[in-house]
Amino acid sequence: MNKTTKIKNAYPPKRKREEKDCDSEDSPKIKKSKTSLKITTKAKNEEGKLSKISKNIKEIKTQKIKIATKENQINDNYWKDYELVAERQSLDISVANNIIDMFNDGCTIPFIARYRKHVTNNMTPETLREIKQCYEEITTVKLKSQTVLKSLRAGNHLQPVLQDAVLSAKTLEELEHIYAPYKVTSKKTYYDRAKKLGLEDPAIKLLTTNLEVDLKSYVNKKNKDLDTYEKVEEGCIHVIAHIIGTKVDVLNYIRELRVNGNFTIEVRKKKSTSKTDEKKSNENEKFEHYYEFNSCSKYIKPHQILAINRGEQNKILSMKILVPDYITNKFNKCCWDIFGQYITSSSVKKTIFKKALNDCYKRLIQPLLIREVRLELKTVASKASLNVFCDNLKELLLMKSVKGSVIAGIDPGFTHGCKLGIIGIDGSLLDFCTLFPFKGQTGHKEESKLKDLLVKHSCSLIALGNGTGCRETEAWLSKLIERNFFNPLNIQYTIVNENGASIYSCSNEAKKEFPNLDPNIISAVSIARRVQDPLAEYVKVDPKHIGVGMYQHDLSKKLLDNALEEVISECVSFVGVDVNTCSDCLLKRVSGLSEKKAQLILDYRKENGPFINRKQITEIKGIGPKCFEQCAGFLKVAPLSEKDRKSFYKNPKTNHLDMTIIHPESYKITIDLLNKYKLKLNDIGTENFIKQIEDIKKDFKYFDLAQDYKTSEHTLRLILEALSKRFDYDMRDETAKVPFFKKGLTSINDLQTGLVLKGRVINNTHFGAFIDIGVESRALLHCTKLNGEKVGIGDILEVKVIFVNVSSRKINLELIRKVV
Repeated sequence: MNKTTKIKNAYPPKRKREEKDCDSEDSPKIKKSKTSLKITTKAKNEEGKLSKISKNIKEIKTQKIKIATKENQINDNYWKDYELVAERQSLDISVANNIIDMFNDGCTIPFIARYRKHVTNNMTPETLREIKQCYEEITTVKLKSQTVLKSLRAGNHLQPVLQDAVLSAKTLEELEHIYAPYKVTSKKTYYDRAKKLGLEDPAIKLLTTNLEVDLKSYVNKKNKDLDTYEKVEEGCIHVIAHIIGTKVDVLNYIRELRVNGNFTIEVRKKKSTSKTDEKKSNENEKFEHYYEFNSCSKYIKPHQILAINRGEQNKILSMKILVPDYITNKFNKCCWDIFGQYITSSSVKKTIFKKALNDCYKRLIQPLLIREVRLELKTVASKASLNVFCDNLKELLLMKSVKGSVIAGIDPGFTHGCKLGIIGIDGSLLDFCTLFPFKGQTGHKEESKLKDLLVKHSCSLIALGNGTGCRETEAWLSKLIERNFFNPLNIQYTIVNENGASIYSCSNEAKKEFPNLDPNIISAVSIARRVQDPLAEYVKVDPKHIGVGMYQHDLSKKLLDNALEEVISECVSFVGVDVNTCSDCLLKRVSGLSEKKAQLILDYRKENGPFINRKQITEIKGIGPKCFEQCAGFLKVAPLSEKDRKSFYKNPKTNHLDMTIIHPESYKITIDLLNKYKLKLNDIGTENFIKQIEDIKKDFKYFDLAQDYKTSEHTLRLILEALSKRFDYDMRDETAKVPFFKKGLTSINDLQTGLVLKGRVINNTHFGAFIDIGVESRALLHCTKLNGEKVGIGDILEVKVIFVNVSSRKINLELIRKVV
C-alpha cells in the first residue's frame, strides 16, 4: 500500500554540537585536580542511589509504553483503523492509509490540504476534518475495547469467544451490547435480588433444560420475599428476563431492528406545574411549533431534534419515542426461536416464559431501544450543529477586509452612552469619545462632536455594533445622513457582530495594548477592527462567544473546542501571516504552532530584529524539523514597510520565495523551473513576471514535468499559482464577501407584505438564514423560501417580505436573488 512520501525540509535545522560529559566513558581521559577529586563517600552513595532510582523509573515507563502499544495493536488482527475509516468515509483504502499515517506523524489539516494533495486526491479541509473526527472515534473504540477486556479479565469472564467479540466490535454501541451482561453496577437490580434469594438455578433449569422444576419447593414461610408461590415465580421471571435481555444474539438482533426501524417521535407542550413554569413557557414562544409535533425518526431534521432537546432542558416540552409494534413481535419470535425448544414441554414453563418475555421487553428492551434512538438522534443532530457552526465561523473569519480606510467603531448604549473609537489604516487608535444621543442628552452638541471627529480624521466609514441600542443609534445616524449633515464626507455605516467584543476588552491582551483605556472604548476599537481585518480581530475571541451557529452551546465542550480550533487554524494558515508584523493571537493559530512556540518566535524577533528569511525559524530552540515543516509555508517574511523593500531585498540572505505560499521543500524545484524558462528570482511579484508566468501556464505540461522533477502535478500547480500572484495578494480579495454598507434605515413599522429590499445574511442554519434588513429585528428566510439558492454569512440578498408581525417582531422573507 502506498505510504505518504516524506520530503526533507529545504532548510534543515542546524545540528547542535553534542557536548559530552567529561566524566563519561566515551570522553577523553582528563587529569582531574585534587580539588575536584574531593567527593565524599556519602555523596557518591547518594548519587548512586538516585541513578538507580532514575533507571528503575525509566524502565517502568518503557515497560508501560510497550504494554500499551501491544494492547493497541491487538485490534489490528481483527480490523485495521484505515480500513474502517475507508469503509465509513467511502475512501480508497490506500488514501485512507496515507491520511492516517500523516495524522499519526503530526501533520495538520491545513498542511495536508495545501501541500499533500497528491496523496489525498485533492481533498478539502472540510473532508479532512470529517476523516480526522472519524479516526478519533475509531481510536476511542480501540481504547474502550482494552478497558472492557481488562474488566472481563478481572471478573474471570474472559473466554476466547468473548474476546473475539470484543475485539471485532467496530463501534462503542457494539461494545456496550457485548459488555452489558458482565457489567458490574452498584445499583441492585431485580435479577441481583432474585439471585441472592437462590432463584437463579431453578430459573436456568426452567429456561435451558427439559427438566420439570417444582417452584413450590422454594417457598419459604420464614423469608418474607419467598413466603408465597407468586413471589418465587416472580423472582424466576426476573432471572429469565435478565438472561434474555443480556444475551448477545438477542441484543444484536434488536440492534438490527433499531437501525432499520422507523420510530415515532411525539412532542407535546409540558404541563406547567407552577406560575413560574407557565411564565417561562410564555417567554419561549419559539418552541410553540413543537407543542403538538409528530415525526418519524427517519425524517426528523437535526435542527428539530436540537430544538426539542433545548425545550426539554428548559422544561417547556416533553418528548416520547414510540416503538413500532412489529419490533415487539419480532423480538418475541426471536426469543422463542432461541429458547423455545425447552419451553414447549410444559404449560407452566410456557406461562412463566411468556411473563418473562413481557417483563424483559417492557423493563429492559424497550427502554434500551428508546435510549439508543435518542442517543443516535442526538449524535446526528450534534454533528450537524457542529458543521453549521464551523461553516458559519469560517465564512465570518474570511470576510473581506476593508484595507486602507480610517474606520470609526461605535459600541452603542443608553445610560452610559455610545462609545466611539476611530482607528487608522494600520489599526491603531487615533481618537475616542463618548456620545449621548438619547434621552434628551443630545442636540447639536453630540451631533457636532461626532462630525468634528469624523472630519478631523477623514473618516467616512462607521462600524456599528449590533448590541443594545443598535437600532436607535442606527436611526440617529440615518437621519443625520439624510440631512447631509456630515458634508463634505459621504458617510456609510455597516452593522457588525459585536459578540465577544466585551469579553475581549477585559482580557489581558486588551489591557496590555490599552492599559489605561475604558473597556467600552476598547470594545468600540474591536468593532472597527472587525471591519478592517475580520480574521485578525475575531481570533482574539473564544469562537463560542461569536454567536453564529445552530444550538452549538448544547454540544460537548471538547468536541466543539477541537473543531473550532481546526477551523481557525485553517483560516489563519490559508490567509497566511507576516512573521515580522503578526500578533501572537494570529501566530499561535498557524498550522504546527502552539502558544508556546509562537512566543518563542516572537521572543526571537524581539531579540534579533525582523526576520530576513524563513530559514531563520529553524535556528530557534524549540522549533524542530516537524514544526518547521508544518508552519513554514504559512509564514511570510516581508519588509516592515514599502519604503524598506529595496534595501530588504538587497540583503543576500533574503529570498523572494519566502513571500509566497511555496513551501521551502519545493524551493529547488521552483528555482529549476525559473532557470528552465529563463526567469529571475528577484523579479517575482512584478507585473511583467506575472504576465510571463500566465503565458507559461497556457502550454505547461504538468504530467511530463512532474515526472522530470520527481514531484506531483499538484505541487507544480501550486508553484505556478503562487508565482502568478503579487506579494500583497490576499485570498480574501477573490473569495470573501464585502461588508454591507448602508446609508439609511427602514423601521419595522414601515414594512408590509410584498415590499422588496436588500439585506445581509448574519447567521445560517439548516432551517433557514437570518437576515439583517435594517430594522429592529432580524428576519427569517426559511429554507423553503430560498428557491434552490445556497446562501452563506455575509451574502447580500434581494428579498421580499411575505409576513410581518410588529407586536411579536416576526418577519418572514422570500429570496428574489443573490446580489453579492
